Amino acid sequence: MRADLGYGPEPLVVCSAGGTAVGRGLLELCGRAYPLLQQKLPGLHLVLACGPRITPESLHVPTGIDVRGFVPDLYKHLAASDLAVVQGGGTTTLELTALQRPFIYFPLEGHCEQQVTVAGRLARHRAGIKMAFPATTAAGLADAVARHLGAPVSYPPIAADGADRVADIILKQAGAARS
Repeated sequence: MRADLGYGPEPLVVCSAGGTAVGRGLLELCGRAYPLLQQKLPGLHLVLACGPRITPESLHVPTGIDVRGFVPDLYKHLAASDLAVVQGGGTTTLELTALQRPFIYFPLEGHCEQQVTVAGRLARHRAGIKMAFPATTAAGLADAVARHLGAPVSYPPIAADGADRVADIILKQAGAARS
């Protein structure tokens, strides 16, 4: 899959800001960490996936970083990565958990869903490394990325039968049986 996506054998880190512009700071933090990471991981390929609300040209990041706008099928790039750095959104972190990929996540400050619900689910799955954006420096992020890059993970499997379970509940309440 890496080759199909245009990646080589070098270490691959994918950073994603999600679908909102609020992730600009996280992408720029990843950019500031890049020169430090290059010293630790020569040949590192760092991808910044800006999403639909941040233009690649608007980011202040060093040269040498693969900065992309909206990335169709982002989950494939996450699956190909050796590590992902993402916001604490439910969809992306759940995909990374299901894909069994190591990741660092930054729940948005003051965002109840990301701080409580998503972070709680990830803690139950022992998935991801939670970091706080305001307290993280470029050096701190570079250290965390280098420490966790390609780390083996064994998150519990994510149930994929939710629709069937809900259908059974509805049918039971309606007094019907599945055919």
